[in-house]
Amino acid sequence: MRDHRPTATTELIDSSLLKRLQDHASEIININKVIKSIVPASAVDHVRAANVRNGQLVIETASAALKMRIDRDRLNILNQLRSQGFAKLISIEVKINPAIYRNGGAIHQSKKEAKTRPPISQEAANYLLAVAESAPPKLQARLQRLATLTQTPNKPNE
Repeated sequence: MRDHRPTATTELIDSSLLKRLQDHASEIININKVIKSIVPASAVDHVRAANVRNGQLVIETASAALKMRIDRDRLNILNQLRSQGFAKLISIEVKINPAIYRNGGAIHQSKKEAKTRPPISQEAANYLLAVAESAPPKLQARLQRLATLTQTPNKPNE
């Protein structure tokens, strides 16, 4: 006889390709977190775990210099990953992917643009105006505009 009872969606997902894909993605995310804690702080934004297949971890780096650094520390990284629960890993393959650098650079650049610079001092403005007196007209106009960026502090009433 047929079973006409409804099947729970969790049972459908657990037995499907979607579940295997979800498990694979979560494993890569967990490995990526561990790798970010292992590599030097300067390389964290430029290194990532790309894939795991047949016990081989594929790590992507932004440049050849980082690839050489990761290759040098390959055994150390592999041992630390194994000690943190990824015992099925057999080897590490390092590939270069410049897109990591490009994407990371855009993030850092927008952070730098957000910084505001402090205004120049009154003394610096006076120097700029003094230099502007003997400068050509085009440069003189620019130096005078720079000098107007000063912010004079409020003096207390005497």
